[in-house]
Parts: sequence; C-alpha cells; structure tokens
Amino acid sequence: MTHHSGFVAIIGRPNVGKSTLVNALLGQKIAAVSPRPQTTRRRQLGILTLPTAQIVFVDTPGIHNARHKLGEFLNYEAEEALDGVDVILWLVDSSSAPTEEDILIATLINSI
Repeated sequence: MTHHSGFVAIIGRPNVGKSTLVNALLGQKIAAVSPRPQTTRRRQLGILTLPTAQIVFVDTPGIHNARHKLGEFLNYEAEEALDGVDVILWLVDSSSAPTEEDILIATLINSI
C-alpha cells in the first residue's frame, strides 16, 4: 500500500471560514474561531492522518488591504505560508460579490 503526504495552504480574506474549515476537516478544534476579523495571527498547522495519506493543513491569517503594521505582518504570514506547499486552497464567501481583497489574493496566486 502506497502512503501519500502533502501540504495544503488555506487562504482567503478575513472571516471566510478558513479556521472553521480546518477544524471541521480535522474533527477537532485546533484553530480559534471568532466573528472578529484577524483572529488567526500566525500560520497554524493541522495534520490529518488517514490510512493511506497524511495531509498537513496550513491555516493562515486573512489576506486584506493592510492599513497598519499589524495588517502588513498578517498578510506577510499568509503569503509566506504559500512557499513550498503542494496545494493552495482559496476559500471565498459565495454570499457576496468579489472584493478588492479577493482581487489581491487572485493576483498573489497568479504570481506564484
């Protein structure tokens, strides 16, 4: 039996459900969830172990139009998480139209 492994970075703008998705995929709470934006401030890893695979999920801060140094740091943390991953999962809020932040994320993904 072959065993596979890989890294999946989950990115998106603030409060689209990145941490909620990671918690649901792992079946336990490893990432803090809050209705307040920017709850996730650093990359967090969650490992899903299956009989034939191991997936490391990288939960990232929301990418946004930074207005201060903290915002710039959070964006940097999210962008750095994309280096060396096997898959980038871009999570969007389908209940609203694309925003400037979504365009920022699309540009980032296209530059990789």
